[in-house]
Amino acid sequence: MKSYIFILGRDPELSRKELFAYLKTQKLNYSVQDSSDIALILQLPSINANNLIKDLAGIQKIGIEIDSFDNLYEGTKNKVRFAISNYTNDKSMVDELKNYFKKEGIKATIKKSHHEDQEYLTPSEASSVVEVIQYKNKLFKSLAIFNPKEYKIRDLQRPVQRPLHTISIRLAKFLINLSEVKKNETLLDPFCGIGTILQESLLMNINVIGLDKEKFCIEASKKNIAWLKSRYNIQNSYNLIQSDSRNSDKKISSVDVVVTEPYMGPFMKSFPTEIEIKKILSELVPLYRELLISLQKITKKNIVVITPLFRAKSKRHFKLNIAPFINSHFQADSPILYTTPTSKMHREIWIIRRK
Repeated sequence: MKSYIFILGRDPELSRKELFAYLKTQKLNYSVQDSSDIALILQLPSINANNLIKDLAGIQKIGIEIDSFDNLYEGTKNKVRFAISNYTNDKSMVDELKNYFKKEGIKATIKKSHHEDQEYLTPSEASSVVEVIQYKNKLFKSLAIFNPKEYKIRDLQRPVQRPLHTISIRLAKFLINLSEVKKNETLLDPFCGIGTILQESLLMNINVIGLDKEKFCIEASKKNIAWLKSRYNIQNSYNLIQSDSRNSDKKISSVDVVVTEPYMGPFMKSFPTEIEIKKILSELVPLYRELLISLQKITKKNIVVITPLFRAKSKRHFKLNIAPFINSHFQADSPILYTTPTSKMHREIWIIRRK
């Protein structure tokens, strides 16, 4: 077992739960050495950090603990850029690292963050340097760093776009991992839209089924998945069906997991009034009730579904509580809050588990 650090993203609770769910799915035993809103330190068997960080949405960096700088740099160039990302208030070890490179006969220049008063590099800044992570008097060598460019390519270069109605790749990955779906199992998204959840699942070697009542969405998903298959070595199967999500059990006999963001009301440019929110909720409740009744008939394992959390102009919050729609064969975890800086509506992520 080795000691690894996982630098968490902007949603630390969600990032922790995603990582633990993923490790469970991968059958990787672990023990927690330290946990904060900045990082997790885990004891793990050897891992492929590059593959792992591609599968996860909430981890910015992965590093392995080191006792010294000996054998830190394993490259062949005699000129490198390096950084110490200090996530605590410990005394920086920049001078010690400079002496290491000097002793090795390597010309090394330090890279610092462009953000003032920030003692660590962001993932985009750390992508091409030899980085040491300093955290609570421990040192870690960076093994893998999240690459936002990969998300941008998959998001912006796919042939069909629908900006106001499309779940982000980051959120899609969170939901997939929280479902604890395994390779070669089957995932259903009954509100597939242009196929973001389906595409990210296929990249993780998961079979997918997508439902949507709009013909445009089914055709869009077909085009986007075809584009994805042309660029990646995707072997798993997919099936797209034009159908109302509330009839899922009439179209599909069984699936392992369900992952979806249903329709959550009209797009809002400003905070709604309490009256407007109550009207939206009165329209959404029957949809969610019928959806869950249908999905619980065909799901073998877990259902991961998003519900809206509205903030009114009065600053009061209004939730959609789906607990009454969960039957005796399932039980729900406490919902996880997911927010974005510019959204007028927050989300709650429900994980509904078959008993």
